[in-house]
Amino acid sequence: MMSIAPALIILFQLYLIFTVVVLLLDNRTPSETFAWILIFILMPGLGLGLYLMFGRNWKRSYNHKIKLPQSIAKELSDLFKPLVAQQAEVLKQMKNKTSIYHDDLMTLLFQSSNALLTTGNKAEIFHNGKDKFDRLKQDLQNAKAYIHMEYFIWYSKDKLGQEIKDILIAKAQEGVEVRILYDYSGCFLTLSQKYINELRVNKVQIYPFFNYLSNFKMHTLNYRNHRKIVSIDGRIGYTGGVNVGQEYIDGGKRYGSWRDTHIRLEGQSVSVLQAIFAVDWYNTVEKADILDAKYFPLLTDNKPVDGNLSVQLTTSGFDSPWPSILQLYFTLITMAQRNIYIVSPYFVPDETLLMALKTAAMRGVKVAIMTTGVADNPVPYWAAFSYFEDLLKAGVRIFQYEKGFMHAKIYSSDGKVCSIGSANFDIRSLQLNYEVNAVFYDDDLTQQVDAQIMEDLKHCKEVLVSDLKQSSVLARLRNSLVRLISGIL
Repeated sequence: MMSIAPALIILFQLYLIFTVVVLLLDNRTPSETFAWILIFILMPGLGLGLYLMFGRNWKRSYNHKIKLPQSIAKELSDLFKPLVAQQAEVLKQMKNKTSIYHDDLMTLLFQSSNALLTTGNKAEIFHNGKDKFDRLKQDLQNAKAYIHMEYFIWYSKDKLGQEIKDILIAKAQEGVEVRILYDYSGCFLTLSQKYINELRVNKVQIYPFFNYLSNFKMHTLNYRNHRKIVSIDGRIGYTGGVNVGQEYIDGGKRYGSWRDTHIRLEGQSVSVLQAIFAVDWYNTVEKADILDAKYFPLLTDNKPVDGNLSVQLTTSGFDSPWPSILQLYFTLITMAQRNIYIVSPYFVPDETLLMALKTAAMRGVKVAIMTTGVADNPVPYWAAFSYFEDLLKAGVRIFQYEKGFMHAKIYSSDGKVCSIGSANFDIRSLQLNYEVNAVFYDDDLTQQVDAQIMEDLKHCKEVLVSDLKQSSVLARLRNSLVRLISGIL
């Protein structure tokens, strides 16, 4: 036994040297690096396996030219040439209507994620799942050519899941093309194979996004598709925070109610949503079968929608060269002049956003953050508390929504610009997941969103420094330990 112990010590030392070298070559932030080192020490062997599945920065070895071949890139570019050509003129016109910093934001999003600024849009905002799905079911039933849907979570056994399935099968039988993408991780326990098979037998195409169970796709264990997209006939689109499930309507078995925000779009912004879906579809099935002009009717029929909204849809994900939604939030925070409202179920910011929020509050901007007061995932819920004290001392106000589960993802500032989408205000959404957010440059719509936030505040408990001081040492230690690994949650 004595001869085995030195060998094990040497083996453990070699293991640590190897794993630390791997981490250093990844050039992560110091906090992330130390978090993974702690995992390697506490869980020898297993820690390395977890890192390869959930922590490895696969983006550094990602070849954009291979994953997005020139064929699909060219076809999309050709279709969108008219909109791209108009960008300079559209930006020029917008500069006469908006603040200077909004002009900078428009340019940033175009540079970071090719986010086209579209004008002449219409938007309908839903602040609960019932209104969203009542409207969506009507639109699905009225579809003439195609239905494209992409969701992170899809429940197959509840009432809503069955209703949506019946509608989609009926439309497919009528000859409407129906395509569905779902995230394998998000739907692992919610979407049954029987349900999938029933859809497929009835001419509905349904696939797990970028299926990580096939060769060389292990990275999607960590880089999940958190987007919620619907494109109907290229003329109506949906995006936001609501997944497919009865709990998004009534709270289900776990919550008394569910508060969420989703948007229905008409106008050229729908063409952009369709393009996002088309790329995700290609990455999954490797067939460029939805790039034809017929899937982008608004780009070819020259029939403008009777709307006046300016909308930019920005995306981020594994195949994005820049963390554009993180840059969106950072820019909005640093440029805000009067107020900032942030609504997100999870609050696990990186250091740049944390400093931006504290700085904004200290220069006199009124900053209010609303998170859920009813946890569904205890890990990010606990981690959020470790950030609160510094923010409160800087002048940020923090509220926890207690009426039910708060799942909306909203950013609003100065009553002039707001963002609604799928991205939570946490490191996973802003640096790892595939996400999509709609940015609206419109006073009326932004103030409509602000009014809902004011209503939500009536059902919140404000977090005070004195509340945090009363927490037990064990609770604070738990929160701090969870924060230590927040960069890899």
